[in-house]
Amino acid sequence: MVQSEADRLQVIEAVTKYAWGYDEKDFGLLAEAMAANATSGGKITGTDVSWGPMNGRDEVVSGLRAMRNGQTIQPRHCLGNFLFSKQSNSSASLRCYLTLLASEGGRAGVATAGYFDIDAVKEANIWRISRLDVTLDAPF
Repeated sequence: MVQSEADRLQVIEAVTKYAWGYDEKDFGLLAEAMAANATSGGKITGTDVSWGPMNGRDEVVSGLRAMRNGQTIQPRHCLGNFLFSKQSNSSASLRCYLTLLASEGGRAGVATAGYFDIDAVKEANIWRISRLDVTLDAPF
């Protein structure tokens, strides 16, 4: 495997850590996925609903923890179609689709869909998310 492919897999793993960390309320894992100077925010298409920007790993993790702890659903982020637009030895930019499944009260289904815009950087030889912006197609 060439290095760029290995790096891409490590970037995707960082995004996966974010998703697992959020869904399972494992904010240590989520923090591990984020760069020290990470930023994050989001919006819901066709509405005035948005969140962020949150700046710095601690603020991002704290903000996401507050959002997650305010939810009664059990979310499951399903991510796919990772499309890299830029990549160097130390940074990358990509998009991926999000399908958000949710379970509550013994029922499960699709809560919403959308996409992530992501920048990643290599910090101390570990790929981390430096920017994660979420665009949702509909509220949930």
